[in-house]
Formats: sequence, C-alpha cells, structure tokens
Amino acid sequence: MKLWKSFHRQKMGVRPHQIIFEKENTENTYITWEDKMKPRIDVDDGVTMEEYRAMAARWEEMLSLAEEIVWRNYLNPKSDDLMSEVDSFPDIRSLTGNYYVGDVSYGYVHRDKKHRPYQMKDGRLRHKYHNGKEWVAEWLPLDSPEITRYYRILLHLRLTGDEGGKEEDYMGLDLIAEFVKLDDPLEFEILSHDVI
Repeated sequence: MKLWKSFHRQKMGVRPHQIIFEKENTENTYITWEDKMKPRIDVDDGVTMEEYRAMAARWEEMLSLAEEIVWRNYLNPKSDDLMSEVDSFPDIRSLTGNYYVGDVSYGYVHRDKKHRPYQMKDGRLRHKYHNGKEWVAEWLPLDSPEITRYYRILLHLRLTGDEGGKEEDYMGLDLIAEFVKLDDPLEFEILSHDVI
C-alpha cells in the first residue's frame, strides 16, 4: 500500500498544505517539526510598528505566493527542479505536500543602482565584498541618492517528508521578497533550499 501511495504522489503530485501549530513560541526561537510551535518572528531594528503591521497584514498573500512556488518547483511532477534519480534531492516521492512556517523576518535592505546590498554601519552605509585576496568596503552616506531602501520579507518554510512511514522535516525552503512601498505587489524568489 505504501508503494502505491508513493507511486501515486510521484505521478499525480500533491498540492501544498500548511500545517498550523497552536503551541505558542514563548521564547521566539527557531523551531523544528518536533517542537510543533508557532513560527519565530524577527523584526529588524528600525522597522516601525506601523511598517511591521502593514507587512504582517499581507500574511495570506505571502502564503499563497509561497504555496505556488512550492507547487511549481517541488510538488508538480513536471517541474524542472526535481531530479528523477533515486536518492536525489529533493525527491517528490519523499515530500508529503505538508509544510509549516519555521520563521519569518521583516526588515530592510539598502541597495545601490547596481542592486548591491549595503548595511548601516557607524552612521553610514557599507557594501562589503571579497575581491579574491581581501575584504573591501565601499561607503556611502545614509542620504545618498545612489541608494534605494527596500522592505524585505524572508519566509523560512519547512517541507515535511515521509520516510519510513513517519512524517518529519525533509527540506528547508527560504523565500525572499523585496519592495519599495508597503503596498507594492509582492514577488518571492527562492533564496535557497536545503536538507533538514
């Protein structure tokens, strides 16, 4: 019977389904499947309460977009991101279709006209990169016309798998959205996915 379920999942795919845990995350820590708690919420310094509320109010929109990414890239049997080899990752045959939100971060990122990120440091904006030999820092003033401040939302999803008849963490999926105005359309990109 288990073989039939695995084959059916491989052939038909399964739509994403969010698992919502009711247990409070009183310490606001990173969570795993075993914890079965609400997600960790991280708000960067400088984000006002009004900005946080405006971003958090788009929760259902965020989840809808995230589910489309999960379906298109990991649960749809026709996805180019899935490998057909045994023991490949991610393997559609191992995914249950269930996911939960591990944590969500609300913040800012400053970018120049080349879309390079800058962080606030010592009252200025710094872009730090490695040139092959050493770390190099480029500095700009906070009010530089070269810089645009973007709101940033990071969604950290945990997709569950069924290995050995037991549902457990299988894959972490990090999604990122950046936008200039709080009412701009949201568009998430895959930042990374990895084995949990």
